[in-house]
Amino acid sequence: MTETVLVTGATGFIGLALVKRLSAAGQRVRCLVRAGSDVSRLPPGAELVRGDLLDSGSFEAALKGVSLVWHLGALVRPKGFLVSRKKLTEQFNSLNAGATGELARAAARAGVKRFIYFSSISALGPGENLGDDSGPRPITLYGKSKLAGEAALKEAARGGLDYVILRPAMIYGPGSAAWAPLFDSIRRGKALGPGEAGNTFSVCYLENLLDAALLAAGKAGSGAALNISEGSLTLRELFLTLGRLAGRRPVIIGLPVNLLKAVSGALDGLLGLAGLSMPGFIAADRARVEEACANWSHASEGLRALGWRPAVTTEKGLAASLGGRP
Repeated sequence: MTETVLVTGATGFIGLALVKRLSAAGQRVRCLVRAGSDVSRLPPGAELVRGDLLDSGSFEAALKGVSLVWHLGALVRPKGFLVSRKKLTEQFNSLNAGATGELARAAARAGVKRFIYFSSISALGPGENLGDDSGPRPITLYGKSKLAGEAALKEAARGGLDYVILRPAMIYGPGSAAWAPLFDSIRRGKALGPGEAGNTFSVCYLENLLDAALLAAGKAGSGAALNISEGSLTLRELFLTLGRLAGRRPVIIGLPVNLLKAVSGALDGLLGLAGLSMPGFIAADRARVEEACANWSHASEGLRALGWRPAVTTEKGLAASLGGRP
């Protein structure tokens, strides 16, 4: 009899692709989805259980008979123009850390065989050639809350739950809303970047990510924390590659790094005096600007030791993403 797997965050960019991949492989997939979520793009065979990660009472039905949990549900970019800074921090911690621990404990009680937690490279933080075992130094609320989620999972797993932590880099692919503004800008022949756009970013194509995640789910040892990055390139290289693929040579507009940091620090500080944040405006978040100006280079030695090699090159992945092809 085919075992059932549970996916949280199933309607998101990565979660949807994972559900489709698992369903295509013949697995029975159950999705924990909130009331009102758009489930129209989920495969017809996917089982839906209505619930919420902030409502642990919905976990029992979602986990019944489940052998493996894919936990992708998270708060990444909260909505709202001006919000309470304290409330924003609580939202990140409640969903990304607290709910992860609660779900892991419920999974252990339900007899789940393995728990796969999608953390983030932001939990490790920026740096150059950082490996799986590098000391984490997250700087944003999101990164800190994802690292707290890892800690919550480890604590919950002390009772014997088998788990693996995945830390994806910047994930791109067809249909990524996060990358759409950059693609549109490149098509218009312009690109904005900090300084000379020489800072590096760790990236991974969506299908390469899924290959890595499925391999880790089957072969990684319990307690492993694995970076997922196909490699790094500078922002300028990214701009020029996308421009060539789009038939354009974009004008790269460099924004002074010191000015960016000074402005963001001032705005962040002024908002902080009022206890407020502007989650939709990166320039008012000192930590997010710091991330955007930093170098990101992360090794994936653990996955490569398991045999993972990116099947799609970065250039081919960017071409598919820019053209909207799956």
